[in-house]
Amino acid sequence: MFPALRPILNKGGAGRYISREESVQRLIPIAERQLRLLRTYDATRASIADAGIRAQVDAMMANLRTEMAKISETILSLGGATPTGAGMGALTPDANDSDRARIQSLLDTERDFSAALREETDAVHHQERSRAILGFNIEVSDKRAERLREIAADLSR
Repeated sequence: MFPALRPILNKGGAGRYISREESVQRLIPIAERQLRLLRTYDATRASIADAGIRAQVDAMMANLRTEMAKISETILSLGGATPTGAGMGALTPDANDSDRARIQSLLDTERDFSAALREETDAVHHQERSRAILGFNIEVSDKRAERLREIAADLSR
């Protein structure tokens, strides 16, 4: 569907939604990517020397966990199984990187995640609940990216 037509066609739920099964198949990779993002935040937080910045990253992780829970709940309500991350390897940032380089790397990962969410939202006519959750996740991902950009800018001074 053309993104420009979406607001018109979505009024009152008009248009063809993808099936529950297809929703599960499309949301599982998003959940996996979000889990990798959380693990990246955790590894970055653990490697940051500055306690104040570490606390700011930790605060962002709490919201990310809530967003992950919403995606997981949606997958479960559609009859799917959520990814556990059991097969994911450990993440270890480069010990030679500065705090700024670590934050910049985390910012790049956050931006990639937000772009993947946008692509998914624009590509498919998700059911309204899924669409709302994806839209919310885009919004908060952009806010986290902005905060990370500010932190990186402060560290370069």
